[in-house]
Amino acid sequence: MTRSFILSAGVGDPALAEPATSAQILTAAEAAGVDLLLLGRHDSLPFDPQVIAAWAAPRVSRLGVVPLVSTRIAHPFHVARALSAIDFLSGGLLGWAPVAQGGSAAQLADMVRATRALWDGWDEDCLIIDKEAGRYLDTTKVRPSNYVGTHYSVRGPVNAMRPKQGHPLLVCDAASPFAVPGIDVVIAAEGQAFPAAARRLLRVEPDIDVAAMAARFEAGEIDGLHVDLAHPLAELGRIGESLSALTRGRAAEGTLRERLGLPLTLRNVYEEIA
Repeated sequence: MTRSFILSAGVGDPALAEPATSAQILTAAEAAGVDLLLLGRHDSLPFDPQVIAAWAAPRVSRLGVVPLVSTRIAHPFHVARALSAIDFLSGGLLGWAPVAQGGSAAQLADMVRATRALWDGWDEDCLIIDKEAGRYLDTTKVRPSNYVGTHYSVRGPVNAMRPKQGHPLLVCDAASPFAVPGIDVVIAAEGQAFPAAARRLLRVEPDIDVAAMAARFEAGEIDGLHVDLAHPLAELGRIGESLSALTRGRAAEGTLRERLGLPLTLRNVYEEIA
């Protein structure tokens, strides 16, 4: 697959919890060619991003919805259940961005491992749903994770389906870093170290030198940009116009992983529960 430019934006405005405003922001983000819309910020969650993501999921057609998930208020069992449902509601356009918010990086990584282990308790083809034969699922393909980590212990399997994408896209903000294998996208500011990930996005201000950013993308230094929006509706229009040469012609169909060329590998799936 041809490497495509990734455009990401973040919204921490409390007004996102108002349906009319939120709908306008979703529409503007899709029109601007945004691939990932982060709900909340690593140092501020004025609303519950998972609730906003559930509301937004059936309203997007190509935009990746990425709620921030904080160790301060979330537990892996509930995260696994909620994000699985939201991934289906969005048609496979969900990501998640775990953040510590006062907790440690070790706790954050442990939450990711525990959540993945719960998702991996269900094989993709475990459901049979054969009414005539009276069979609902192949129980040999459902495994209790029984994950025991440094901060979390969960008994599985989780009572929810495996997400449509297997695992929603995993996004790491270098401002709240964690280290696990298979991070899909990392966001870091200029001069900040990029944690290991498949794609690297540079955090920039809305007014950027587009030619300079295009050169860094062509050189393979970065895979795209992330902008924290202070005034979403006004800034999304400007960003979409200024970056149109980089975002034009990209894939619009498929799940978020398919569109960004980030398939879930067997290494991702099984290493956490091996």
